[in-house]
Amino acid sequence: MNLFEKVTSLLPFGKPQVQAEYFFGLNIGPENLKVCLWALEGDKLKILNTVSGKYSSSDEIVEVSDKLLDQALGDLPFEPEKILFGVPDSWLIDDNLKDQYLQLLRNIVKTLDLKPMAYVSSSHAIAHFLEKTESAPTTAVLLGVGETYAAVTVVRGGKIDGTKVAKRADNLGEDAEKLLANFTEIEVLPSRMLLYSFGDSDLTKQKSTLLSYSWMSHLSFLHLPKIDILEKDIEINSVALAGAVELNPDVKYQRSETPLSKSASTLAVIPEEEVIPIHDEPKETASAEASEPRENLGFVAGDITEQATEGEKEGVVNDEEPVEESSNLKTPSENELQDEDQEEEYQERAVAPNPPLGEVAQWETPPKGKWGIGILRGYLKFIIPVLVLLILAASYLFLVKATVTIFVEPKVLEKDAQVTADPKAKSVDETNKIIPGQIVETQVSGSDKASATGTKQVGESAKGSVVLYNATSGPVSLASGTSMVTDGGIKFTLDSSLQIASKSASAADPPTQSKAIGATADKIGGDGNIPSDTELKVGNYSKSEVVAKTQGNFSGGSSKDVTVVSDEDQKKLLASLASSLRKQAQDKLQGKLAGKKILEEALTEEIVKKAYSKNINDQAPEFSLNLIVNYKGTAYLDSDLKSIVSKLVETNVPGDFELNLAETETQADVSKVDKDGKLIFLARFKAKLTPKLNVEEIRSKIKGKTPQQVADILKSYDNVLGSEIKLSPPIPAKIARLPLLDKNIKIEVSLK
Repeated sequence: MNLFEKVTSLLPFGKPQVQAEYFFGLNIGPENLKVCLWALEGDKLKILNTVSGKYSSSDEIVEVSDKLLDQALGDLPFEPEKILFGVPDSWLIDDNLKDQYLQLLRNIVKTLDLKPMAYVSSSHAIAHFLEKTESAPTTAVLLGVGETYAAVTVVRGGKIDGTKVAKRADNLGEDAEKLLANFTEIEVLPSRMLLYSFGDSDLTKQKSTLLSYSWMSHLSFLHLPKIDILEKDIEINSVALAGAVELNPDVKYQRSETPLSKSASTLAVIPEEEVIPIHDEPKETASAEASEPRENLGFVAGDITEQATEGEKEGVVNDEEPVEESSNLKTPSENELQDEDQEEEYQERAVAPNPPLGEVAQWETPPKGKWGIGILRGYLKFIIPVLVLLILAASYLFLVKATVTIFVEPKVLEKDAQVTADPKAKSVDETNKIIPGQIVETQVSGSDKASATGTKQVGESAKGSVVLYNATSGPVSLASGTSMVTDGGIKFTLDSSLQIASKSASAADPPTQSKAIGATADKIGGDGNIPSDTELKVGNYSKSEVVAKTQGNFSGGSSKDVTVVSDEDQKKLLASLASSLRKQAQDKLQGKLAGKKILEEALTEEIVKKAYSKNINDQAPEFSLNLIVNYKGTAYLDSDLKSIVSKLVETNVPGDFELNLAETETQADVSKVDKDGKLIFLARFKAKLTPKLNVEEIRSKIKGKTPQQVADILKSYDNVLGSEIKLSPPIPAKIARLPLLDKNIKIEVSLK
């Protein structure tokens, strides 16, 4: 974009009006339906409204969907004609809808009088959404939470290993553990857990429960997983983004005004009986797509691209179309410039007017001694402009330099491979995919504090005196602590031991009475404040044998609830602090490892010291933890990993492209860490292939040309997207040209 275009792009007028297209999105979850109204305005995706509702059986889906679509539309003056579906993974077999669910979607579009765009599984849509918003393939456990169901999806390197759904029990941690136990083929689970809601429930409490759960007991986590909550309505937002990307690969999701990168994901078009057939793609389109690899993001191929073409035909304008120059800005024409020159010439002549017609102009004879000066001035008038032109030409020829950056479109080849970083290896083994590793170790310490959330009753037990009566024929001995219980179940204990003599042999005589002895309520609280003459059952004796009576009222019993440190509080603080220290350990080790990588997930930990300021059940509003941990891991060179890439893709590089290792992206997901330090991980490569350009040929074509001419020449080359020209020193655009000397033109090729 030139300077004029940059300036005019900021003006509030002169821009083409972008026509928005409106669509419905419907995501079908295990127990909830979510509907959104979304719009595609040029390259901007906008979620206009989102509503949700429950359903109890598939028979209710059509009816509930109808109501939700009306709610989403509200009083808006337009009504979309097309709808996009998100469906559960269980509805699909080999990326195709099962017959009964295909018929269900057909019933929805028929009843609601809508045109189906496509469908995508909810888990694939979320994984695709995270990859776009985080600008990197996701490795995590996705945990969907509803009132009745829970769902777990394992994603590694942007690829989904599977999704499991089950009814919920009381504890979400136990539900997730049971579901994750089904992934037996995964040696090490991702140590990141992302929560999202099927409905509108608040996940803050669920996150708190999961943070304190014992994940390491039965599951193959390398360390305690980090747990985060995804944005609200991410399921339906992900479905909308998947559809928008199909219509415009450069679409921007406007949650946080962050532009998303280009995607080549595809969706599956829903076939409908006779009305919605599946069409074969045109040969030209198919061949064009075959020349460019598409990202495998879990979407099923379909005809959604045809709908994008229709959108363009209907008047959707690309924001990047050139803006017309304002009519208020004028460039002087050649005639106007000539008129100005004539005006200057006229002014010069007016200084010494021409002689009148019929007379001959006579030169005035200069005074003596001034002839040499006049001749010199005449020569200088001619020589100086010539010298200036020669100096400018020489400066342009020898001093002006140009840097031409050519932006080319790369081809991307994706490969997955299991790579081993072995501390015993001395060199890269490309055949067996083994690279040298280095065992590294560090110790970090830190402290943190947290609020206590447990509760406990504190207070005093009621106290008083009792008198015991023995109605048996033998003496009764009672030890200190002997239990006594009222008819209402309130327990007391004797403060000291005593012995009561036996009753006299005469049946008419009363039971033997002891002296008064102290007693204390078994528990704190006001329940122990019982009145005088209350009878209590003593030990294992029946009341007809031995009985106790209160002598005077019992008093002093009180209680209140206080905040204490709970076991869950300690576990949550430990998990949080350990996660922070792990990151510190990675940064500390990375700083010592010039050019090497150390994976956070590959660090094993050994707690050296763990000291809480408060014990469990201690009364306190907050508490702290001091922690010292040893971290150990295996580092490796990213360049060694890229050499494996080179070997993997070299046979797939087309003749007019070359592998650009410097631009190759790598991502590693830990699979296993052996005791000897051998690190086994799943490496995902994005190898970028750069088009081959004859730089010398281009240099010879563009030297001496204007920047616009250079841009036109470069656009004629295949795979060239654009260019940027910088002249040093800067030269006004009207007279700017590239140097004539080859050595003064520097050409750089850059991937767009």
